[in-house]
Amino acid sequence: MKTTLRIALSAALLWGTASQAEVFLGAGIGQSDIDDSARGVSLNESDSAWKLYGGMMATENFGFEAGWTDLGDASSGVVDTETEAFYVAGVAAFPIVENFSIYGKLGIALWDQDINTVSYDGEDLMYGIGAKYKFMDQFHAILEWEQYDADMQTSVITVGAGLQF
Repeated sequence: MKTTLRIALSAALLWGTASQAEVFLGAGIGQSDIDDSARGVSLNESDSAWKLYGGMMATENFGFEAGWTDLGDASSGVVDTETEAFYVAGVAAFPIVENFSIYGKLGIALWDQDINTVSYDGEDLMYGIGAKYKFMDQFHAILEWEQYDADMQTSVITVGAGLQF
């Protein structure tokens, strides 16, 4: 009986949270600044970057986001690199006015970097700050800065748009 009651209470709490939750998806484009001095490579270049992301705000202030970011390409002489990352992050949002908020995120990035024909991968810290403007009830625009701390230090500034449900 106690187990049934616990399951019923847990389901009710989750249902209440899910009904208030805001699910979102989007895409962004921007510029990356790649500073890579690992594995005998010395690069400091900028390139175009883009990302796909989605997540859920469980409350008005807290949620999570997952995404995939193409961090760009860089080259120096005979060395060519391509870097991308999948990330999962917690998000803390602070509404300024009804449709505008600023936010911070902190999470883990699983990155993959190809240097010429050799591939490296790992997981490292990622964090960022941004601003989000919601319009027409289901659309949003973002401007954000993210830092990926891996063997290569890469920062990305993106502007994007998306949907929320």
